[in-house]
Amino acid sequence: MNRGLWRLLAGAVEIAVAPSPRRRPVAPPQGVRRGRGGREPAVASPLPETGPEALVNRLAAAGAVLWRVRREPDGGLRAWIALDQIGTLRAVARQTRCRVRFRRRAGWPFLWRRMARRRVLLAGTLATALLVYVLSGRIWFIEIRGLEHLSEAAVRQELARVGLRPGVPKAAVDLRRLAQRLPLEVPGIAWVGITHYGVKVVLDVVEKEPAPAVPAHRPAHVVARRPGVIVQVLALRGEPLVQPGQVVKAGQILIRGEYAAPPPPRDGRSPGTPPPAGKPVAALGRVWARTWYSQYREVPLERTQPVRTGRAWQQVVLRIGPWRVPVYWQRGQPGRYEVERRPLLALPGWRDGPPPVELVREVRHEVVLARRTVTAEQAVRSVERQAVAQVAAALPPGGRVVAVGSEVVQRGAGFVGVRTTVEAIEDIGVQRPFTVR
Repeated sequence: MNRGLWRLLAGAVEIAVAPSPRRRPVAPPQGVRRGRGGREPAVASPLPETGPEALVNRLAAAGAVLWRVRREPDGGLRAWIALDQIGTLRAVARQTRCRVRFRRRAGWPFLWRRMARRRVLLAGTLATALLVYVLSGRIWFIEIRGLEHLSEAAVRQELARVGLRPGVPKAAVDLRRLAQRLPLEVPGIAWVGITHYGVKVVLDVVEKEPAPAVPAHRPAHVVARRPGVIVQVLALRGEPLVQPGQVVKAGQILIRGEYAAPPPPRDGRSPGTPPPAGKPVAALGRVWARTWYSQYREVPLERTQPVRTGRAWQQVVLRIGPWRVPVYWQRGQPGRYEVERRPLLALPGWRDGPPPVELVREVRHEVVLARRTVTAEQAVRSVERQAVAQVAAALPPGGRVVAVGSEVVQRGAGFVGVRTTVEAIEDIGVQRPFTVR
């Protein structure tokens, strides 16, 4: 295999050897003189050998190597010889009076000569190889398996938020850390396994077992899952036990899973008889209440953040699905940038989502890292924004944040401790089954 690879790199030529049709007349032997009485033999020098066999012998003596040697029906030979031994072949062919014709050519020197004459093809080959190399270093396909109750669109949105999206470089995503982080940030996911196949990533998701829904024929109460102040009670089944403005604690019954029995007649009930029991049902309804979330965070008063220098470069990109084709760009110096994207033209898609083809203008603003001193008021606003976003993401469907308040409870060397309270209105009712005695 090594010999074949070397022949491919150095180059080889197939030759056809045949005796020359025009041979020189054979001279009379030298050293023969005629005498009076006739011929007297003398010592004669041998004539040089001729023919294909002599060519093979002389090449072997000169150190040249022939391979795949075979005889032709016309008495000639056909063989392969290395490109760097062509000079020796020409000299030996003249000595042995053989005619040599070159047939097939193989190897890198001949391929490079052909490619050099076709510069456009060579440039296209190099550009294609470079494009394949660049594209093979990115993730283009993301497959999610194992979803039953969760929305695939929501999971893909969370993956894009943490950095895993089509077109992202492989080196920019830590798949092992992502597999550990995803179950903590996406409610409903218990475990994630990520497998990498070239440009494709496969996510095997194991969902958490949902809380078993209470059937309508099984009695259940609607209880409070967290404390709060009741705002509105909407009972679809069962008997409401709380009123707006009432303070409730976690686990308190809000809607009783029982229909009250009709009152008995006054004269048909003897003293000491217990009131008739109602009909047990699975209570159903929504109980809106004001709830409060409190958290404490420490914020450094000095931070490093990017600051724009005023220099910017523009680039117009044609995006076709996950592929990006630069149409116009300005040269810029390498460094840190903040990119602003503005769509110029987009083709309407046939379903919800980003357009399949669009023309986007990207402005890259050069930034430098600068140390900035943060005041206590700015630290409080930053903590409030983070707290509101965290609480809003954890609220059940229909819940909303209505107020937020913060106070500085600790000041240290270079940091402040901020306690934030977020007020929300949400549905705090959950079903809890019970046993009828």
